Amino acid sequence: MSDDLSAQQPLASARNDRRAWRIFAAGMALYLATRLIALPNFPIYFFSDEAIQTLSAADLIQNSFRGPAGNLLPLFFENGGQYNLSISVYLQLLVAWLPRSIWLTRGLPALVSLVVPLCLGLALKEFFNIRYWWLAPWLLAALPAWFLHSRTAFETALAVSFYAVFLYFYLRYRLKNRRSLPLALLFGALAFYTYSPMELVVVMTGLVLLIVDWRYHWQDKRATLGAAVWLMLLALPYLNFRVTHSQSITQHLSLLQSYWLEPLPLHQKLGMYFSRYLKGLNPLYWFFYNQTDLIRHQMKGMGHLPLFSLPLIMLGLALAVKNYRQPAWRVVIVALLCAPCGAALVDVQITRVLVLVVPAALLACLGLDHALVWAESTVFHLRRWPAAAAVTFLGVFSLGMTAWALAGAPLWYPDYGLYGMQWGAREVFTDIQDFQKQNPQARIILSPTWANASDVLARYFLGDPLPIEMGTVEMFTQYQQTLDEHIVLVMSPNELEWAAASGLFKPPRVLRVLNWPDGRPGFYYVNLQYVDDVDALFAKEYARRSQPLTSSVEWLGQQVMVRYPLLDLGSVEAAFDGDTTSLLRTFEANPLVLELTFAEPVSVSELSVWLGNNPTMVQISLVSAENGEVLELSARDDGQDIVHPLTLRLEAALRIRQITLSLTSLAEGFPAHVHLWEVALR
Repeated sequence: MSDDLSAQQPLASARNDRRAWRIFAAGMALYLATRLIALPNFPIYFFSDEAIQTLSAADLIQNSFRGPAGNLLPLFFENGGQYNLSISVYLQLLVAWLPRSIWLTRGLPALVSLVVPLCLGLALKEFFNIRYWWLAPWLLAALPAWFLHSRTAFETALAVSFYAVFLYFYLRYRLKNRRSLPLALLFGALAFYTYSPMELVVVMTGLVLLIVDWRYHWQDKRATLGAAVWLMLLALPYLNFRVTHSQSITQHLSLLQSYWLEPLPLHQKLGMYFSRYLKGLNPLYWFFYNQTDLIRHQMKGMGHLPLFSLPLIMLGLALAVKNYRQPAWRVVIVALLCAPCGAALVDVQITRVLVLVVPAALLACLGLDHALVWAESTVFHLRRWPAAAAVTFLGVFSLGMTAWALAGAPLWYPDYGLYGMQWGAREVFTDIQDFQKQNPQARIILSPTWANASDVLARYFLGDPLPIEMGTVEMFTQYQQTLDEHIVLVMSPNELEWAAASGLFKPPRVLRVLNWPDGRPGFYYVNLQYVDDVDALFAKEYARRSQPLTSSVEWLGQQVMVRYPLLDLGSVEAAFDGDTTSLLRTFEANPLVLELTFAEPVSVSELSVWLGNNPTMVQISLVSAENGEVLELSARDDGQDIVHPLTLRLEAALRIRQITLSLTSLAEGFPAHVHLWEVALR
């Protein structure tokens, strides 16, 4: 009899194992379905940061795999004035040669995201040895923040996917096979290169794991040395890029308005960093709907993590702390604590801290497994029923969330414009193509104000060269231009109201209306004509804009009177604040002329101006405080990709009471936008 029982145990174990794998496979299928069902329809926007991935890959193919600077296989690609694209562009090479499609652009990273439930499930099975390891895909499918962002082509979700693989192979290296370390380093590097906030997360995770597991690393010195060499090879492209683009980090932080560039004491910056770091771990941020993140990055009325997962994660965290001496549990805690590191450099937003879903999902699965085992042995005495209930709940929740998003998301928020959902990329360009077929003589000018980088979206949907123009009705109010019946402006309701109120146009003729999802007019196709006395109106307005402005600025320890032209970006104080990342820009004046009059004479031996990439002629007139003589200097700057100083030196120091600085953009005529970042005297 005992022999029969012993023979039946392996058979029962094999059946249970096969059942577990079948449920795991069903969970993976559910996960994939909730990523791909009606993928172009949710999120309801298609963002420029998604389109730029495919466009950059297509440009790379078109240019024989060389970047804009001619370098072969560039490491980083520019997006919005910052180098923050890398691996995500190379991934899009797989589909960039095909006709452009939201399905393909989003679908490729969505497929890659399958590695997250796969690696978490395998990690739970192999290294935590829990009974219900197969719950990983079921639970991941039910996380709102991951559901939303894994359905986009944002590089943040791709970086999280690589990070999950990195953790899996590290656990494999630490607990099963030392030969897995090179793979762990490879996928850590991929996560590092994919998304800029992940750089610090990956580095900190690696450093902490190096410290806490140092005895294990040191046991095989040869393998550790080989891994160090491999890590250096992986880091070399990054180090080379930072040497050749030394100001890229500063420019990136400046664009993000990071407090690290503010003139604050170090202890204050550290305090701001840790307050933001703690915010990234705050349960109120993760489990409840918040007003911090942009509405397009949230599931309406839901936390980034479902509220039902809070007790499971807390239970999992308690178990992890209890089992901290065990390497697998320790890795989860390290990943959790490192997750907000990158976001805290600026401020917490879900895209920057999305990586926290990896340790959160692990902890939730560990907590759920513990609760199910306890329930089966203590409460129900019926094995499988609690687990079946958990699977049913998670499956219904994830499918219900998917159905709710697809049906209700178009009406979640009433703001469809720039500061809201930025709805309309697919819809407006499809509608424009239809309008062009019906009106082949039309010259269409599309307003870019409804979305970030709408020119990128235009390229994505309409191709190169663009069959339309990008511009606003404002261009017809600044300078008088030809308006005829063939010019059709596509604009927002606010722009139409503004045009009607400007007094420059006759009542607009609306040719077509594209509605927002809630039925309100979203885009107007408009033909405009000037009023009869528009010449006089423009002459009056130009005379007003031509008048120089006067302001007093604090500079060199005194109040300095500055005369300057009309600006459209920044303030005149930006040129004298000691910050070479702040700038001013003329509305139309070329040259930009600054006349500075000092209350007290100053001694000058050299003058520096910080310029950008446009060729510029710099002319300076210095009025002596002693005899009123005028000294004139000039120099040409050919422009550089980074903000840089141009310095003009005097033969001998001179006390002056007035300076006239003239900057002429040589690549442009009039009107033009002339940029100036900083002025300094010595």
